Amino acid sequence: MRDVIIIGGGIMGLLTARELRKTGRNVTIIEKTRPGAGATWASAGIISAHGTSGSADISGIPGLRLRSASYEEWPGLAEAIAEESGTDVEYRLTGVLLIALDEEEAESIQEKARAREWGETEWMPPGALSSEEPCLSNELAGALLVTGGSLEVRKLGPALEIACRRLGVEIITGRTVEEILSEGARVTGVRTDTSVHEAPAVFVCAGIGSRSVPGALPRAPITPQRGQLLAMDARALGLRRVVLTINDPYLVPRADGRVVLGATREFAGEDPRLTVGGMAWLLSEGIRIAPEIASCAIEETWCGFRPTSSDYLPLIGRGALEGLYFCTGHGPSGIGPAPASVKLATALYLGDAPPLDPAPYDPMRFA
Repeated sequence: MRDVIIIGGGIMGLLTARELRKTGRNVTIIEKTRPGAGATWASAGIISAHGTSGSADISGIPGLRLRSASYEEWPGLAEAIAEESGTDVEYRLTGVLLIALDEEEAESIQEKARAREWGETEWMPPGALSSEEPCLSNELAGALLVTGGSLEVRKLGPALEIACRRLGVEIITGRTVEEILSEGARVTGVRTDTSVHEAPAVFVCAGIGSRSVPGALPRAPITPQRGQLLAMDARALGLRRVVLTINDPYLVPRADGRVVLGATREFAGEDPRLTVGGMAWLLSEGIRIAPEIASCAIEETWCGFRPTSSDYLPLIGRGALEGLYFCTGHGPSGIGPAPASVKLATALYLGDAPPLDPAPYDPMRFA
């Protein structure tokens, strides 16, 4: 008998399954495509309590709390996932540079750091910045160095799947959940396109699909936000740190010398096509930040859809039915706040004291 069914096998679903399985629950994940794909695959894997772009910072203080709590969890979590799966997910704390394109942005970034008490930071004026990261433009107004780094999401997804399977999590792929089943006000399981699966608890972790699962109440007001990205062979640049701008784009160096340049933030439905305008914007803004990327070879282009809620905060916690839980809607910053989100969701299911105030993320705010 299953204890929990999880709809969705992205990072939220896989981490939730792993957490619950470690408490002895029998857990099944139902994923319509490939575990670790979807929004997880599209992410650049930036990890920082503070180093987020302005467009990701719309979630305000509640979003900051999730990121900060998660930042404390990531070192131990990345190590544990590597041990459980045998896969290095390339978690590296290289530091994050919040760059300013002009003096107004320079003052804004430093004021935010003071107001929110970011702690240990270092302001790098243009001369120091050019010395530390020579590939960046010498016309920048400086940058604030904060703690953080990145991980390789294309290794994280498979690693989590392997870890979950080794722990005994059942993972069903290629099946679509067509309905969450209930009797009265209590969850009884789910119906897929081929069969019925019974369980007294269901977690909705389906990314943009969370908005359209019949029986998932309240209905999650999630809109897909398309992000177009590209990766380049940037070994010649020698970029060491994650580079963020206030309103994107960003540059994320990988261990193999590639650099990820992303990302657009478009509400374009679920159209997966890359656009001339999106790629042109990425490239022109990227060259503005680091002119030398103009000579780099493009190795790959792709896009993904971020599940963005109407108030830019995720849905974490119990739904309208007994036994129904949500952990979804994290928008463009889902990798960073994932550990604390899952800890909160599973604590609420287990009846444990929540690790942080759950009120801002309560799914019932949309009832």
